[in-house]
Amino acid sequence: MNASTIKAIVIGSIPYNDTSRVVRVLSEGQGMIPLWVRTGKKSPKAIWHPLSAVELANFRRKKQDGLGTFSEASRALPAIHILSDARRSAVAFFIAEVLDKSISEDAPMPEVFKLVWETVELLETEDSVANLHIYFLANLVQILGLMPEELDDVSSISSGSLNLDSGEWSGVQMNLSKESHYLKSSLVKKMMGIPGMKFDMMRELRLEKSDKKELLLGMVMFIQLHHAGLRKIKCYDVLETIFSN
Repeated sequence: MNASTIKAIVIGSIPYNDTSRVVRVLSEGQGMIPLWVRTGKKSPKAIWHPLSAVELANFRRKKQDGLGTFSEASRALPAIHILSDARRSAVAFFIAEVLDKSISEDAPMPEVFKLVWETVELLETEDSVANLHIYFLANLVQILGLMPEELDDVSSISSGSLNLDSGEWSGVQMNLSKESHYLKSSLVKKMMGIPGMKFDMMRELRLEKSDKKELLLGMVMFIQLHHAGLRKIKCYDVLETIFSN
């Protein structure tokens, strides 16, 4: 792979005009990049779906904060099952929206890129992806340096919670809400146990439906509070509906 060819993962897009779009991609060496993409009749539109792994030939960017251009785009990873299976598509849309609304930096984030790339591979190849979004978010919390420290006195915090604004433990148990940015300690411990775990082991994760929702949205809130600010993840409702059937 020469210097002008890069690999990237599609995060989101917005219309530019009738024949083009601005597509936001995550790259290993430059972080988040806005791309100018033609969407005319002869242009391959199917490649630009959320979490599509692409290879961009002759990539150029005149300014550090300007639009990137390229001569040719091709798939870097297959997406047959991601596109044909509703559950996999829902997970892909959810993860892409979380990244789009939570990570604003255009600086290189190689560890985040590696995590997303590996998640795309799992999304395409694993038999079950029911807990993949939880697995991804817990590892993202770890990579971003947000994971709280273990306490020596476990008993003193067993009935407490984690303050998501400060990242510090509280001795009072509080439920997660728009106004109350706390995640109860039992769910924080579940989150802390995921990084370093192989995805196969996620099948053993046992959580009530309400706890799974609180953990998932709590991790999203935790990341957003320390990066781009709180924004609603619209794809979550679709994700929840599909996995409840």
